[in-house]
Amino acid sequence: MIEKILIILLTLIYLGAFITRNLIVKADTKQRIRASDFLLKSSIIFTSLCFLMTIISTNSERWYQLMGAIVFLRYPIISYMGLFLFALSIIMGWSFSAQLKNSWRVGIHENQKTALIQNGIYAYIRNPYFLSYFIMFFSLFLVRPSYVLFVLLLAASTIFHCMVIREEIHLLNLHGKEYIKYKKKTGRYIPRFIK
Repeated sequence: MIEKILIILLTLIYLGAFITRNLIVKADTKQRIRASDFLLKSSIIFTSLCFLMTIISTNSERWYQLMGAIVFLRYPIISYMGLFLFALSIIMGWSFSAQLKNSWRVGIHENQKTALIQNGIYAYIRNPYFLSYFIMFFSLFLVRPSYVLFVLLLAASTIFHCMVIREEIHLLNLHGKEYIKYKKKTGRYIPRFIK
């Protein structure tokens, strides 16, 4: 019962945090925050499907079995670890997006020039916000491990990785040599503490 409540509550907190960040930056910059492209739309669809399948499988044992339940991973300790990681990913995502200040965008905006943030966590890692998504996807799998959810999470993670590649190309075009220098001293997903 507590698992059912927490998965819905955490999903709502995630959505609230994401929408709030967008509204704050939009109010400050008076610019569009969300881009419109195929990868971004795909990421929204697959992320929503991941949440939906996790919620459905948590509330219906029958649906969980139909999704190809991975029974040998179905232990309360693993599920609670997943819920903890989900909560942690929300905190990480909020913190990392806040460090971007007014450079926060959802997708690539070719016509908007944003500052290259190189302090805080961004001094060590280029894509900590995306890392929080990968942790979130893994956490959903731990809550209700199934083959259907695994395929959805794999697809969502692949889409997010493609978004990262596109964003890095965009930032290279936008910031040139400054971005090349920044790229050499930071990791894409794993923080690089030793320069």
